[in-house]
Amino acid sequence: MSLLPGPGSSEPVEYLFPASPEALRDIRAFVTRLAQEAGFADRERERIVLVTHELSANAVEHSATDVVCVRWEDTDQGLWITVSDAGVFEVGGGVGDRGRGLRIVLGLADEVTIRPGRQGEHGTMVRLRVPVHAGRARADGPAQPRVLIVDGDRFAGRSLSSFLDAEGYSTVVTGSAEAGRAAAARLPQLAIVDLMTSHGLTVQLCEELTRAGVPVLAMSILPPPDDLRSGRFLRKPVHPLAVLAAVRLLTEPSATGVASEAPRA
Repeated sequence: MSLLPGPGSSEPVEYLFPASPEALRDIRAFVTRLAQEAGFADRERERIVLVTHELSANAVEHSATDVVCVRWEDTDQGLWITVSDAGVFEVGGGVGDRGRGLRIVLGLADEVTIRPGRQGEHGTMVRLRVPVHAGRARADGPAQPRVLIVDGDRFAGRSLSSFLDAEGYSTVVTGSAEAGRAAAARLPQLAIVDLMTSHGLTVQLCEELTRAGVPVLAMSILPPPDDLRSGRFLRKPVHPLAVLAAVRLLTEPSATGVASEAPRA
């Protein structure tokens, strides 16, 4: 997926989640954050989260797969949500097991398409449209900086996300170079990248983001590689306030008079 969709573009965003009940909370948080960034009103956000949860819960409970893919496509025709897995579509449970969630989805969404996986033909996909553009909330002020965090350490990524959210920065967290590349299709205002993620493949991601004009704050427990391209580098472990200072430096360069290529720390 390209990292150069252009200003104002709304490229699809997708993310892979483990097919476990514990991941449903992360899926809800993922969709909630995207809906907030897109400016949907509270009622519309609840609707989006509910249908995505029902589809994801169905995949977790019945598909016997390892991962669930959630795809977000914000278009002029409405919001498209796709939930897919690599499992077989089981119908033996009947309406009592699966019917309630499907009725909720059909009641809240339009144009629901189901491609069931079968024996020897694995892969279930449910795609639906939520006509939500009428529910856009008007922004009262300038948008908060959108920060992409790429960190294979789930605890570290979530902790940094919570800290920056509390400081007024809208964050998106991914756990691999591939997921970070997909999330960056909608260009963030800043990327914080752990260089140890995905066995070092994030070094290439840093270069792609930098070429696309996205400031990059790179971090690692090891010294930076010679071919690293980033606006700033911080050596782990690092205090959250040091990260916050670097984020402010990279997202508000005009206020500090600092060039985009800041020195490494």
